[in-house]
Amino acid sequence: MNRFYRKYRIFGNWVNILLMFTVLLPLLALSYYNHPSPADDYCYIDTVFKYGWLEAMNYYYSGWTGRYFGIFLNHSNPLLFHWVNGFKILPAILLSGLVFALYSLFRHLTPTLSKMAHFGFAGVVFFLYILKMSSIAEAFYWMAAFVTYTIPNIFTLLWIVLVLRWYRQDTQPAKILLGFLSGFLVFAVIGSSETNLLIMVLLIGAWWAYRLLFHRKVDAFMVAMLLVSAASCYFYFSSPGNQARIGGNPLGGNIPFSVLSSFDKLGTLSYDWVFRTPLIFFSLAWLIVLSRLSAGARNYFSIPVWYAILLFIGVLAAQLFPSYYGVGIEPTARVINCVYFFFLIGWFYVIGVIFHHFRTSKNGQFPFSVARYGVLYAVLILSIGLSFFKSTNVRLVYTDLLKGKAAAFDKEMWERYATIRNTKEDVVYLDPIRSKPLSIFYDDDIKADEGHWWNKCLAGYFGKKTIYLKNPDGDQQ
Repeated sequence: MNRFYRKYRIFGNWVNILLMFTVLLPLLALSYYNHPSPADDYCYIDTVFKYGWLEAMNYYYSGWTGRYFGIFLNHSNPLLFHWVNGFKILPAILLSGLVFALYSLFRHLTPTLSKMAHFGFAGVVFFLYILKMSSIAEAFYWMAAFVTYTIPNIFTLLWIVLVLRWYRQDTQPAKILLGFLSGFLVFAVIGSSETNLLIMVLLIGAWWAYRLLFHRKVDAFMVAMLLVSAASCYFYFSSPGNQARIGGNPLGGNIPFSVLSSFDKLGTLSYDWVFRTPLIFFSLAWLIVLSRLSAGARNYFSIPVWYAILLFIGVLAAQLFPSYYGVGIEPTARVINCVYFFFLIGWFYVIGVIFHHFRTSKNGQFPFSVARYGVLYAVLILSIGLSFFKSTNVRLVYTDLLKGKAAAFDKEMWERYATIRNTKEDVVYLDPIRSKPLSIFYDDDIKADEGHWWNKCLAGYFGKKTIYLKNPDGDQQ
């Protein structure tokens, strides 16, 4: 049985890695065709060209939002150096960074498993994430969105890894370095968005409370993290620009409505994520892996079940709350992406906590026969295949790539840049984008109205007075 399990585990690791590459490779290939979006990407740099780098960031911080770290990244995007190709490189870096963060997290949570198993775990989560995420373009290709959510998501996982490493360090210089890096990540995550602010504050608060309640210890390191988070939150909420984002909807600021709406939305989303993906079958496979780990190897799962579940639900619902409370609307696709990401990670962690608490024997192994392993594996493969071919995201990615829609979009964009630069007049008329690969293109282009914000930003960036969008028949407006 043990020999069979080892063969199953090795083969399963390779299957998990293969699953990741079935979605990762086309996403990396699509990066080659990515371009800056007229929605916001040009606006940040146009403001820099007009007022200077520091004053441009102060303009947004004072007049629109307290997302100070997101402001910094957006005002430092590759357009600052007139480097359009930078938008082809950033998604590849982002995708690689996400896989690395997942790998690092699982490596520290299950240190006795092989590196191949850790890579396989990262592959499973990444695969499930791509299958059901709400918007691929907003997660990896539209910079104005991914600096606000995907980058802080990665930073949050890396913060957990650094904290786990801090507790294992024996030398003071190493602790100081890890503490400094952890504090920076807290500062960066809180300054990215309201959603990630709440995630980080809840994680730090829960960690500090756990050490206090169950270890009877005032953890100086977590106290330091709380102080950094308090200073970061002050910097965030003291922004005059925050008021510009609140009050546009009468439901904004309504706490009962926001709380109820958040939990209602979370219930609807969770049902879809659990029962319309292979998540349950991957969970069973995860239980088998856990059953082969010693109690000491499951040390990071040894927290009270109620505490883990409460934190899990709290972190998820808290991400939905700002959308309802701030502006009284349904969460955007990029927010749902964020919720789903932490749902997947939290789901597997909570299962580990529950198993550790209710293990069935001294070493916690399941009495699985070869036949049962085979049945589970066959059902899992079937479920994966059905989910893969039914996934809207998978079809979208492969269609845009293999049918040439992304390549056609890339060609159109380069032609658009050439038209703008080669037109000697200050008024430019542009053709609408015909090929829209929605896997990488956030569907919001310049308008026929010269006064629209996107038109002004694009015209300002290229040094033109006005840019119009022709109507769909190619006529000038």
